[in-house]
Amino acid sequence: MAQIGKPVITIFLTLLLVLAPCLAWAHGQPVSGTVQVQGGKKLKKMILYLEPANSSFPISHNTHKVTQKGRRFNPGLQVITQGDTVEFINNEDKEIDHNVYSLAKTNIFDLGLGEKGSTLKVKFEKEGKVNYYCSVHKRMEGKLFILPSRYHTILKTPGDFKIDNVPPGRWVLKATHLHRRYKSKTLEFTVGNQPVSNLVLEIVKK
Repeated sequence: MAQIGKPVITIFLTLLLVLAPCLAWAHGQPVSGTVQVQGGKKLKKMILYLEPANSSFPISHNTHKVTQKGRRFNPGLQVITQGDTVEFINNEDKEIDHNVYSLAKTNIFDLGLGEKGSTLKVKFEKEGKVNYYCSVHKRMEGKLFILPSRYHTILKTPGDFKIDNVPPGRWVLKATHLHRRYKSKTLEFTVGNQPVSNLVLEIVKK
């Protein structure tokens, strides 16, 4: 049997050390629990998301598409991650121009007019909620939630939740929603080599 030389073993061990963090990120654990709202209020479209507590992690930036047809943005609500790009595509059947702009404090922009068949792009670098509009059509409105990580889930109503493939480390669970009279508490926890369950996140009145 041929013996494996020391140089080959050394290279193999070096590669293993280099790839180990990547493998850990690739094989995360499920995080689950429930959301409880003070007073039993049935808040709609709550977004639960995770934020690193004391460390950073690699994020691959994605491109998302929002179409403009029938004088509507579709989807009207979208969740993205910091550093992602959104393409606003005018695919109207008729020759209709659209504008896309936002006055959100964290992401102010005005992409100008886009004619039929055009694509307007904007990159979102900061976390936060963004309402955007079309200056040509007053009833056109869309919403973006820009999160600090890709680990999130959307709940139609309060209740049980699950976020899959969360990498090991210390995390903070948060929630955001459209109701102005309620705010979310935060919950810090650690992900190791076992699933995390039975978390309880409280939403309380301001």
